[in-house]
Amino acid sequence: VRRGQPLVSLDTRALEAARSEQTSVLALRRAEVDTARARSQRAAAALAEVRQFLRFAESITDPGGISVEELTRRRTAVEIASAELATAEAGVAAAEASVRAAESGLARITTDIARSTVTAPIDGRILQVRIRPGEFASAGPGSPPWLVLGDVSHLHVRVDIDEHEAWRFRPDAPAVAQVRGNARQEVVLEFVRLEPLVIPKQSLTGSSTERVDTRVLQAVYRVVPGVIPLFVGQQMDVFIESAPLSAGVRSTGPVLHR
Repeated sequence: VRRGQPLVSLDTRALEAARSEQTSVLALRRAEVDTARARSQRAAAALAEVRQFLRFAESITDPGGISVEELTRRRTAVEIASAELATAEAGVAAAEASVRAAESGLARITTDIARSTVTAPIDGRILQVRIRPGEFASAGPGSPPWLVLGDVSHLHVRVDIDEHEAWRFRPDAPAVAQVRGNARQEVVLEFVRLEPLVIPKQSLTGSSTERVDTRVLQAVYRVVPGVIPLFVGQQMDVFIESAPLSAGVRSTGPVLHR
């Protein structure tokens, strides 16, 4: 598979319905913004009109030309129109905030729909599939993965070295691995890294001489490409040259993908 290629798609019918509903809500909120802006424009026009009437009344110099009562009424009309304009502008701001909230809700649903499709994070190969179309997928803590994806262009071996032999290990020592069941199939290993923490051995072979309380030092080697067919997870016998003794340190480890 290629990076970004869809691997698993979840049932999104409920999310699709929620997106349709939220789209309608967003359209309604945008219409409310247009209505609020129209009210604001109307209030602004009304304020301009009463201000013009007030200026006309205040421009009259003849004391008998306009009564004090009329002048007061026009000034009050300006104040009322100013308050109505402020209310209309607040309504526009509230409507615009509603639009932003609706857009955020739609974006959240769209993101949930996008996340319902699992895509390949890297170029690689599907190594195991544990789910089929129509099955219920559990995504809780400790649940097994739906599928295993890995880059198998370069294979690696994680080698468990007994703690009693750890003092003989050298990173620059030559190492080879043999396929179990056929010692003649041998591959050369290249040292990659050492995990300098001795841990309990996890992979047991079942041998009668093997101790379950064995602690091991883990080293990772890269398998030099060859003609021997290898599989991810395959157990191999690993031989690392040790010094000063001539005998090799023998261990086992599963083939890992990068």
